[in-house]
Amino acid sequence: MEIANRTFFKMGAFEVSFFSLMYVFLFLMLLYFASSGLRRVLLRRLTHFPRATVESVLTLFHYSVLAIGTVIILQSAGLDFSALAVLAGTVGIGIGFGLQNVTNNFISGLIILFERPIKVGDRIEITDIMGQVMRIGMRSTTVLTNDNVSIIIPNAEFVSGNVVNWNHTDDIVRLRIPIGVSYKADPTCVIRTLESAIKDLPGVLEHRKSDVILDSFGDHSINFLVRVWTQDFSQKPGLMKHQINMAIWEALKVAKIEIPFQQLDLHVRTEKQPTVSA
Repeated sequence: MEIANRTFFKMGAFEVSFFSLMYVFLFLMLLYFASSGLRRVLLRRLTHFPRATVESVLTLFHYSVLAIGTVIILQSAGLDFSALAVLAGTVGIGIGFGLQNVTNNFISGLIILFERPIKVGDRIEITDIMGQVMRIGMRSTTVLTNDNVSIIIPNAEFVSGNVVNWNHTDDIVRLRIPIGVSYKADPTCVIRTLESAIKDLPGVLEHRKSDVILDSFGDHSINFLVRVWTQDFSQKPGLMKHQINMAIWEALKVAKIEIPFQQLDLHVRTEKQPTVSA
């Protein structure tokens, strides 16, 4: 008992002892587990609201409970916060020198939760990463790729960089598939063939018209652009592109429309060597 009540150091009128440290530690752990458990229960119960909205609100709720609960626990332990002025200055210096990235990511996490440029369930592209947002934390965001690989991305990347959000407004997206054919082909016939190829593909929306346009005239081919609207494959655009490409390949083969490849003509010219008289 003497060791438990022995004072290690003082912070103003607050005496830091083994007992006070254990008191604060145990109640902080209880606070964390209680807040996390309540968050999980509410997440399972509030199914009639959009999941992304519930995730954002409950994340803010979780960290708010932790912050307020920590203050209450420290005050109940007898800590006078006016004695933390020097400590706060020291922490401020530490943040200024060594915790810039942590602070930046924390503030960026708050911006993401309030502004919501991305939300849980969205399919995003950032740098060379494409995947579905699974969790938005206060420091980082977890993105799950189609290879079932979780990538942890600092929140600052979403605030300061360019982010492509495929589901920012809704789940309906348009895929663009380029295709080049020989100059021997009739463009009107090509357009009819491509439109017929994509017409009955699974996942292609009927109420939004998919089309084919003549995009450009290349060096070796007439370039078309197949534009398809889909909702079922918004999270798996690569699979949809595969189906479209396979359908296009079969349709062009049946119609005997050639897909050209780059050719290089090489002309060799020989010149007679001048004769030198002796």
